[in-house]
Amino acid sequence: MLGRKISVQTAVKAAFEFTKINAPKAAGVLSIILLFDIASVIAPTPEAMTVDLPRLALKAVQTLFTIVAEGALFRLAFASEHGGDPAFRIGPLGLQWGRAETRLLGANLLLYLLFFIALLFLAIILIVVLGAGMFINGTSAASLKSASMASPTMSPEQVSQWALALTPLLLVSLYVYLRICLFGAATVAENKVMVFSTWSLTRGNVMPILGASFVIALPLVVLSLLATLPGEPRTVSIVIELLSCVVDAFLIRPMSCGLYAHIYAALRTNAPVEAAGVPRGPWG
Repeated sequence: MLGRKISVQTAVKAAFEFTKINAPKAAGVLSIILLFDIASVIAPTPEAMTVDLPRLALKAVQTLFTIVAEGALFRLAFASEHGGDPAFRIGPLGLQWGRAETRLLGANLLLYLLFFIALLFLAIILIVVLGAGMFINGTSAASLKSASMASPTMSPEQVSQWALALTPLLLVSLYVYLRICLFGAATVAENKVMVFSTWSLTRGNVMPILGASFVIALPLVVLSLLATLPGEPRTVSIVIELLSCVVDAFLIRPMSCGLYAHIYAALRTNAPVEAAGVPRGPWG
């Protein structure tokens, strides 16, 4: 039996109200994320097929501050139901690292590991498929290499074939993410790492969650499209990208946390009671 249905309008409104009240309380960590976003815009783009260690280090530190911001925002979302629990008090302007952030880091690392395994599995499948295609068509590895050197860019037919092959994977990945997107809110609210435990909560609400997420991300999508208009001066593009950084840091991120906190609070009341009242772990 399906649980409660989520209303896109109500969820977006709740996320906006949450942001209006709580984003200023986490202004410090959100400002740091803004600085990282700006740095990624103005930093020179690395050459293709090169490893940019400074950019990777910057991205890693930014990820840690993103976890700090999510910890602060989810603390604020669930503080009222935990009374005066000190664990649900945020640090100055949202800067703190406690058990909630450590659990969020663990949950994200678990997802990164699963994503890496999925990519590895996909690579094996692609190698097998390409090898079978070469065998059927009688194409040797040497001839394939010489053809790729003669024409380093893919033809439109090759692009369409790759797009057709990757589309199912992208759709499956999106579906899986939407089913477990409440893991951050659940992890903070329940004081326990929870990833696939949230899978059953979102059953029957994938499309409303997708719709609400799209509405929240729409300003960023519009700005991204404006920044990539053909023939647009680079100066204008940079200004729009910097505006996108502000919107991302102070609107999209807090609204996303508010959205997931609202949906989790609304759906968990419909979740089946676990044996002995103990919620299951990250695997569900």
